[in-house]
Formats: sequence, structure tokens, C-alpha cells
Amino acid sequence: MDNTENNNEYRIFRFNLLTSLLAILNKNDENDTDFVIAKYILSNLNDIPNTSIYKIADDCFVSRSSVQRFIKNIGYDSFTQMKQSLGEVILHEGALLDYTDHTEYSDYILNSINAMTNDIAKSASSKGFRKLVDYFVKARCVVILSAEDSAHACKLLQQQVLATGKLIRIMTSAYTNISLLDSLSQDDLLLVCSISGNFALAINDQLNDVKATKCLITLNRTTSFVDNYSLIYYIGEDIKPSSHKISMLKNVYTTYGLMFLFDLFYHEFYLRYNKKTTS
Repeated sequence: MDNTENNNEYRIFRFNLLTSLLAILNKNDENDTDFVIAKYILSNLNDIPNTSIYKIADDCFVSRSSVQRFIKNIGYDSFTQMKQSLGEVILHEGALLDYTDHTEYSDYILNSINAMTNDIAKSASSKGFRKLVDYFVKARCVVILSAEDSAHACKLLQQQVLATGKLIRIMTSAYTNISLLDSLSQDDLLLVCSISGNFALAINDQLNDVKATKCLITLNRTTSFVDNYSLIYYIGEDIKPSSHKISMLKNVYTTYGLMFLFDLFYHEFYLRYNKKTTS
């Protein structure tokens, strides 16, 4: 897969600008130039779309070249390109506020989680779920690809299956080397996890040339994914959003759904492993 020509559109590693900025804030020293610029952008999210690169440099007491270098280090070719992604960050922040804006929040969350777990458990009894496990078991190499904010559930599954001797790899939007995707063959499995569908939409065109068997875990019922995956596993049946463009969806499925699904997934995987080792 040659990404040279598609670099301006290649979205896997710059899908979540917010994650990249927060990672710099969490890891870097306060006096570090990257920390100062990241903090400034995060503190002025709503103003940045109308701000010039010169103002950022002046307000941060750094050179314009330092701001340009910062932008390239987080995966963008230009300040204009980064500002375009900020629109998605602002929408995401709004969705987070809407998610918690309930007067009886504890009851709302408890009821929503209960309904979600019943829904996911029901979907995990389907043929599609068993077929997804089949792909996972039989693949020579498994790579799970997700946005960085879904990484915890993926990494936990990675640790769990390691107990059975199966080694899988995790690749997120914070990953910086795409050569792994280029190396995959038809005997391998690329499992894309995108509950809202936004990450999958952002990278959909860029997965066309990946030779591995591709499976997707999502809620999004858009037809945009149909031609690109051998299997699309819908994590729930009771909620069926459909959008062919990135739209902010924040609910209990996007927050807790993948973790619960992977618990059920690992149990099914373990049963097959245990059966194999005792036969």
C-alpha cells in the first residue's frame, strides 16, 4: 500500500487530534515547546479556527518555524490542514457535554448500561459473532486497529489472549509506523474497531489495498463499509445509527461497549482454546 500520493488524506494517525494534543500535555515537561503549543491550542479550541499561525507563535513566545514543526510532528502538512480537524474536536467536545447532561444521571447511566449489555450479549449469540471468532482463531497474524481512545479495551484483549499463547498486535491512531499494514497477507486478520463508525469512515479509503482479511466492529449501518470488509459485526441490535460522514456519537456503547464485547469474545476464544488443548 503506497501512501505517498495519499499522504494529505491519510487519516489513520491524525484521526484524533485531541488525543495527540493531550498525549503531549501528559508526557512533556511544562517548559518544552511542544507542551506550550499543545496547551495553548487546547485552551483556545474554539478560537484556533480563526487564529493565524503568527498569533500562536507570538502568544506562545516561540518562533513560527517551531509551530510549523509541531504541526508536522503530529501528522499534518500545514496549519490549515490541522485547523480543519479542529472542527471535529469541537463537535466531539460538544457531544461529551450532551452525554452527561441528564438530571437523573446515575439512573440514566445504569439503565442505559443494563440495556446495552443485554443487547450486546444478544448480538454475541449470533452467527456473525462466531464467524468473527473463527477469523481471529485461524489468522496467522492478528492486528487490531482502532482510535486511541478505544485502545484500552484492545490492549486488555491482547493481554488476555497472550495467556493462551496467541500473540496479537494493536495499532491505534497514535501509532506512527504504517509499514505493519503493508506487510499483512491474506492469511492475516485486520480487525478494525470503530463503535461510532467515525474512525472507520476516516480510514475507509486507505484500507483498500490492505491484503489481509478485514473485519469491522461497529454500530454504524452505513453502506460505505460494505465493499471493504469480509465481515461487519454490529455490536448491538437495539441501536442502529447510520451515517456515511463523521458525526459525533457519544453513548454507553461508545464508552463501555467494546470492553464488554471483548469480555464475551475472550470467553468464546478461551472455550475453543481449552477444547483444543484437552482433545
